[in-house]
Amino acid sequence: MMRFLLVDDDQYKRKAIVDFLASKGVERESISVAEHAAAARVKLSESAFDVLLLDVLLPVRAGARPAGEHSVELLRQIVEDGTSTAPQFIIGITADAKGTLGYAAEFKSLVTQVVDFNTGDGVWQEMLTVLLQLLRRQEQAKQTNDYDVVVLDALRSPELECLLKVWPVKLGAEKLLCQNILHSTGTLELDGTTRRVACAHLSQMGPIASAHAAATLLTEYRPRLLVMTGICGGFSKEVSIGDLVIADKSWDWQAGKWTEEGMLAPSVDPRDGAADLVAYARTIGDVVKLAHDSFAGHEKPVNTPKLVVGPMVTGSAVVASKDVQEVFKGQHRKMAGIDMECYGMYYAASNHAGASVRTLCIKAVSDLADRAKADDHQQYCSYISAAAMLEVVRLHFRNPRA
Repeated sequence: MMRFLLVDDDQYKRKAIVDFLASKGVERESISVAEHAAAARVKLSESAFDVLLLDVLLPVRAGARPAGEHSVELLRQIVEDGTSTAPQFIIGITADAKGTLGYAAEFKSLVTQVVDFNTGDGVWQEMLTVLLQLLRRQEQAKQTNDYDVVVLDALRSPELECLLKVWPVKLGAEKLLCQNILHSTGTLELDGTTRRVACAHLSQMGPIASAHAAATLLTEYRPRLLVMTGICGGFSKEVSIGDLVIADKSWDWQAGKWTEEGMLAPSVDPRDGAADLVAYARTIGDVVKLAHDSFAGHEKPVNTPKLVVGPMVTGSAVVASKDVQEVFKGQHRKMAGIDMECYGMYYAASNHAGASVRTLCIKAVSDLADRAKADDHQQYCSYISAAAMLEVVRLHFRNPRA
């Protein structure tokens, strides 16, 4: 929803502008009004706005004389000081061209455009109409997918490095996004079709880092698919080393309240992987067997991995003790894997307000959560999970409705 802030001490101008915006389909609740600079500062500190409509001559507070210096000071705080979120468009509106001469040059340097408010010529209405059309096109663009696939892995090595060896991708140089997300963009060749792809890894492990990275990548690239591969811990009753956990859901196993008895009363908030991607993953046994048979150069399990569909619980703590698993009891009887990132990605995708996205995490069990950690199979597990996910992505895009 587009949000406007109209700052003007003239009641007649305010009413005319608000009525015009409403006549063009802007909801009146999305139009905030301030009569002086002090009130505008409060509004800007409380909310973010797409458009600021600002009178060139503005009183500093209620009852004060309107002056250009007050508008310029407000603009400098917004544009240069960064004391509040700057609107995308700042439009200056004046009905007193002569009275603004002393501040015209400085004011114009800080705004997108200055328009004379004259009820007879219709210029300001035309300007606002064009602005509304631009804003609506931008909103529509946010609801449209841009990239086909974004891969988010926890580790550069071995997880993302193995994926880049398995997937037929061509990527550019690695770049920094938002100061802490290392990623590269390029193409993925699938069944004779070139797909746009971005591949990223976290600068630190954990659900908070993965949620932040996933949300940022979703906003930046608007992908059709957001996927995660790599390694995880497994629960020995459900899985063996090398088995692939297809995370149909995930939650933060540490969320809840610790009791005086030292037990965790859980507060489970599960988020789901995309049901159609989970369904595709159930069918990839033959591809996984081929990938298993062709893997060489590092230690691998004797048997072909099983495909295990079940929850992948996530937490910020590493679990290496059987005693800690007592915490999990009662949360879900079919928990298959545990990692530090899956829930963060699923949470970000489930709360994404932009273009529709499907998400899935497939990780291979490199250690059992009730035993000492080892890295003997991390290369294999990173490789086999990448091969499995590639086939899921391939099956998705073979669907004519994808």
